[in-house]
Amino acid sequence: MQAEVSAGLIGLAGAVIGAGGALLGGWLQQRHQAQTAKAERREERRYTAAQGALDMLIRFRHATASRINDEEGVDAWTEAFVEWSVTFDAALYVVPDGDEMRKRVFGIMGFVGYHDELGQNHSEACLWIDALCREAIGVLSAFLREEPLPEPSQFFLDQREMVRAHHRSLQAPS
Repeated sequence: MQAEVSAGLIGLAGAVIGAGGALLGGWLQQRHQAQTAKAERREERRYTAAQGALDMLIRFRHATASRINDEEGVDAWTEAFVEWSVTFDAALYVVPDGDEMRKRVFGIMGFVGYHDELGQNHSEACLWIDALCREAIGVLSAFLREEPLPEPSQFFLDQREMVRAHHRSLQAPS
């Protein structure tokens, strides 16, 4: 009888350990699947939000290019630009894991309005804005491809320095 009881207890212990292992394994598998699904949803949101911002930037570039000879449309363009910039900012803020990309794109697009201060005519302003859009498109595209963000172009660095020099000249005593 002693052997039968021992065998029964060993069998019961084995069943309890096996069931516990199966439950633990199921719980770990479910947890891993949930984490994977969450990461996939985040990546999809990242791509969708960044793609939306890129589409907005491309449409803005196109709208600017179509107004290159439209001196009368400057006021309408300025109003549309303000509306676009608010929407564009919001579109960039919802991109997960995009802090560096946002900083770079905002830094680039922040120069859009300086064409007035620099005394550029409408055609020059459109070319200025087009170059800034291309720069920002390059950054957003690299972000979408999950590549390192490109270094600022020499054109952008030159334009940024021109704006800074203009600001220094305004602050210097006359």
